[in-house]
Amino acid sequence: MLLLSRFSTACLILAASLALGNTIAHAEQGFYIAPHLNNITQESVTLIWESKEPEVGVVHYGADTTLGMKASEETEATIHRVRVTGLQAERTYHYEVRCGDDVQKATFTTAPATARPITFVLIGDSRRWSNRWEETKMQAHAAQWKPEFYLTMGDLVPNGHTYEQWPEHFERFETLTDALWMVTARGNHEGSQIFDPEQDWFAKYHELPGDGEPFADFTWGNTHFSLISFEQTAGAATVEWLDKILPEQDAQWKVTAHHFPVYCTGYESPTDKRKEMGTSTFKPLADALDRNNVTLDLAGHTHIYERLHSIRDGKRDDEKGTLYLVNGGDIGANYPDWFTAVNDYGKPYAQPTYTVFHMGEDRVWFRTFCWSKETEAIIEIDYHVIWRDEAIPQSVVAKLDGAEGDALREAVVELGGMSYLPAAPGLLSYLATEDKALRRAAATAIRQIGSAAVSTALLPYLDDEDLHVRREVARALEIAMDPAITEQVIAAVRDADQDPTTRVALLGALEFHGDPQAATRLYLDFLKDPEAAAPIRERAAYGLTRTATAEEVDTVFALFRGETEPYVLARLAFTLNELTGRIQNPDPKSALGRSKPGEGRDKYIKKWRSWMEKHPEQTRGAA
Repeated sequence: MLLLSRFSTACLILAASLALGNTIAHAEQGFYIAPHLNNITQESVTLIWESKEPEVGVVHYGADTTLGMKASEETEATIHRVRVTGLQAERTYHYEVRCGDDVQKATFTTAPATARPITFVLIGDSRRWSNRWEETKMQAHAAQWKPEFYLTMGDLVPNGHTYEQWPEHFERFETLTDALWMVTARGNHEGSQIFDPEQDWFAKYHELPGDGEPFADFTWGNTHFSLISFEQTAGAATVEWLDKILPEQDAQWKVTAHHFPVYCTGYESPTDKRKEMGTSTFKPLADALDRNNVTLDLAGHTHIYERLHSIRDGKRDDEKGTLYLVNGGDIGANYPDWFTAVNDYGKPYAQPTYTVFHMGEDRVWFRTFCWSKETEAIIEIDYHVIWRDEAIPQSVVAKLDGAEGDALREAVVELGGMSYLPAAPGLLSYLATEDKALRRAAATAIRQIGSAAVSTALLPYLDDEDLHVRREVARALEIAMDPAITEQVIAAVRDADQDPTTRVALLGALEFHGDPQAATRLYLDFLKDPEAAAPIRERAAYGLTRTATAEEVDTVFALFRGETEPYVLARLAFTLNELTGRIQNPDPKSALGRSKPGEGRDKYIKKWRSWMEKHPEQTRGAA
């Protein structure tokens, strides 16, 4: 059975490899882990592979298919690590590795010779993908951008200290890593590099640049990359290292990559699981990114897609801030928070996802793609442009005058991608055009920009006949809203004929920007109404955590005692934890979460009340 399984796997790999123009054939004896590229510089590259039997590893290589040169190990081994040196910068080389009857032939290209613009692809947490990467043909889709390497923040396998799990990872990307470097910052599922190093297969199968782990760095073209292993992400040594190496870099763009996010809404859950606000554990790291003018901070771990507004000193700063992005390779983000520019939407989206970055001469642009359940195709879910000179978005604003058709729509899309706040008022007029594509592009651009200055002017479009426009306008208000329009937004939320997704976003707008007391009254009204739509009650319960004070605690107790819906129950418990300072497990799977309405919940209420009596200073809103 084992031989049959290996034979079947080999056939699949052979077919995929031939389709991509490379040659790799598997026999019963040969590669256990096929050769993959590591630590590419202008002058060198390392190839790593594992053979089923001990032998001396040899790499034949050259500037064309005649090869003519070779690099080899001195002794027999099963895990082979061959460093090829003496290469020329930015040049493509052919190579061949033989192992028993197995042969791998492919090419690689050395690092850029100059500080030119570059393109790379970001993926994350691929251990959860099963065969989705192959099924969706995501690799072929990403290839259209001609990436020079792939970057991932780890979690390649479920347990990196389990030897038998690594072939699946390398087989998944075998027709990619034979020709491109997949540089990886270690995630927690790779396992520790400190404990049980004999079983640290990540270290055995990878070679990171610079000084290697836990801190690795390299420059590729016009961009410097800093890689941080998961065990050090929040440590003082990380800040010390960044403060040491980043001031020395003269690259145009600076990128940091690590596993744990600095900012993140967390999973779609009532308990804020994995939510990170950039204010506690990771604040020293965020401060270091500010000090060193880091362009991009890339993370994984939480299996969602979320892109933040550029942030500096804990506030939005489109021109000077660091752009934070979480690509955990999957879909399922929580409700957005104040820092969220874009988050995924679980119902129509599915894994896997990837983001392509182009680090240009005067700007950075990136696009994110995932699988659509509705169209059964790869779709774009985010587009953004990072700029450092305001003349760049201003030049696009100038294109609006006199532009028509596709040229006008493209300019609107570009301004949205740039999140250029001064452009928002000028885009309002396009919401009234009869050109449906332009109206939709304008609504999306206004949402991407997120300007409170146009929030009042957006109110009429909450009744627009186009559902896309209504939803984008509501999300724009959730990102930025003038508190003066609180009552109008409340009226729109109370409209039962309004689209539920629109109403949910407007509830978020009230949470972040509305009058807290008015928002609390609205949330409680929905929570008291068992006939209210489930999405509305759930979002009201979520918002209540932020807006409720001690004055509402008795009302929340009463709601908690009688609630029947698990999500809302868990969120009410979470709110009571925040209000009282007494923590009880609110998870829907906990004893509290599985409790029945009525007297069975009185014991939990008693604990909260007792804590409030003993620790009144911990009650939210206490004098």
